[in-house]
Amino acid sequence: MATKSSDVRPKVTLACTECKERNYITKKNRRNDPDRLELKKYCRRCRRHTPHRETR
Repeated sequence: MATKSSDVRPKVTLACTECKERNYITKKNRRNDPDRLELKKYCRRCRRHTPHRETR
């Protein structure tokens, strides 16, 4: 069985780039997205759509 550190689809946390609140947990494919993931999602604290970046 594979370990979590070498998993192809690990769980990543997305944090708002403006207020730094961690709002979303998602999975990503390491083969397709080796860099940090950045998606435009809704932030409840900012009350608007902002870029959310993967945190470690």
